[in-house]
Amino acid sequence: MSLSDVLPLPEELLLLCAHPAHGRFRVPASQFHHVVAGAVLAELVLGGAVTVEKHRITGYQPFGARDEVAAGVLARLEARGKSRFRPGLDQALAQVPDPPGHRFHLDRLTAAGYYAVEEKRFLGLPWRTHRLLRPDLREETAARVAATLLAPDGGAGRPTAERDRQLAALIHVASLDHRLYPGRPGAPVRRAARKLAGELPVPRAVQRIRSSSD
Repeated sequence: MSLSDVLPLPEELLLLCAHPAHGRFRVPASQFHHVVAGAVLAELVLGGAVTVEKHRITGYQPFGARDEVAAGVLARLEARGKSRFRPGLDQALAQVPDPPGHRFHLDRLTAAGYYAVEEKRFLGLPWRTHRLLRPDLREETAARVAATLLAPDGGAGRPTAERDRQLAALIHVASLDHRLYPGRPGAPVRRAARKLAGELPVPRAVQRIRSSSD
């Protein structure tokens, strides 16, 4: 699989939010908008539009944004970067607007045919949910991430290795790891994802923000 075959990180993350039994989208944790913001920023890092060192933004490039949310984040970061104070990752995550939060990316996935909208009524009130139409992609994405994390060489040589590590860390921060990798068989993947969440700058910043917000 090449990089051109994968979706942006926020959308891969939302594919993984589909419940394994019925396929409906389920927000996995409180403060989930912070996790989506982290996925937006991690995608910019992977694309070279943003560079980070430890807990600070060290550089910006006005390219590499795959959608208007990411482009807006880059524009705000670039404006902040003109001052003599470089924003930290925590401040950079605040540049990702909420709303739209995950709704923007969920709508993109729906328009592309990955999710379908289901409209029902409950106690006379309209109720709208999303159901995954391509559960194979959810399974393939989860398996791809696990394969990278469990590889003896850390996935060296895989075109998606760094992306998989970022996604794994965000999976842990979103509390999706037990859903995707349950029980004793999934324990090695969960441990690796938890370790990455404590090492990679963007997921670590998301954890800090979520902890301070709870």
